[in-house]
Amino acid sequence: MNSTFQIEHNRLFGELREVLKTDIARITGKANGGRSILFVYPPKDDDAYIAYAKENFNPDTYSFIDLRSLFTEFVSERGLEQFQENYKEFGNEVFFSDNFYEETFFCYVMNRIETSYQSHKIPVLIHTGAIYGMNFRNINIMEHRMVLAAQLPLIVFYPATVDKDNIKFLGKQNPSNYRCIVIK
Repeated sequence: MNSTFQIEHNRLFGELREVLKTDIARITGKANGGRSILFVYPPKDDDAYIAYAKENFNPDTYSFIDLRSLFTEFVSERGLEQFQENYKEFGNEVFFSDNFYEETFFCYVMNRIETSYQSHKIPVLIHTGAIYGMNFRNINIMEHRMVLAAQLPLIVFYPATVDKDNIKFLGKQNPSNYRCIVIK
């Protein structure tokens, strides 16, 4: 690891630790009513940031939710052929739809976050690039009623490029006006 990476890495994780020391009411106040923390770092360093977090964040306190693996699990549970048929018929609605919400990948993600909360663990979404182009975005997760009512924050690892105040998810997509604390 080069020294620039190490300095940025230490600064970002230091800021994250400071935010996590505060109570949920202060996080909510700083996040305009939200209860999420957007942890921004360069996309090229995704694996390094995730590896560090997994090594240094207590599994009794944090639950890592790997969206890349979760999608594979989602497809496997339905069966590849069934998933392909549904995708052919409904397109991106298999990922997010108000019409058949319980059958969507978005619902699957939210159920996993709920399980984390029920276990009194802070959910940490990793490999969030997996949802790119899936008909929903990180903001849909962060502004879900369950997350907004939770007594623990949600941490979203957010591989993005930063240019002044401009944040671009995976270097392409501008974020919405998040109701979260942004660490960049």
